[in-house]
Amino acid sequence: MITIDPAIIGQEMSTGDFLATEENIRAFAEATGDTDPLSLDPEAARRAGYPNALASPLFAMKIRGVLALPDAELAPGVVSLNAGLEFEFHDEIHAGRTYAVSVKITDVYEKTGRSGPLGVFVRELLIRDETGRLVVLMRERRMVRSPDKKI
Repeated sequence: MITIDPAIIGQEMSTGDFLATEENIRAFAEATGDTDPLSLDPEAARRAGYPNALASPLFAMKIRGVLALPDAELAPGVVSLNAGLEFEFHDEIHAGRTYAVSVKITDVYEKTGRSGPLGVFVRELLIRDETGRLVVLMRERRMVRSPDKKI
């Protein structure tokens, strides 16, 4: 059901760098209805003691959308569903900084659900600052099943 090279399980792989800018932080805030002036106004963030505009915690989802690889190869006719997200926030994301992003698949297993056999894979997205310190860890579970099986 899921095809993943066993050699990559547990291996952290760089997927690139992400530059947080005042513009992309503001755009994300506006798109999500966030009215926090620390995200919308860099001067307000500086007056509050931050180095620049402060991204909301869920800004990590923007980074995930750009740099969340590797993914599992799915057989034809198989669908993937989000089975949960967990976040660990170790620091804030600020405009003007470049963050190194890496991903690792940590687990792949099968189980039986109400709709029949399910495949599950667990992927972690790690976002680090310029010193290599972990800023955000996002753990994502994806459930895979055949669309022919009905719940």
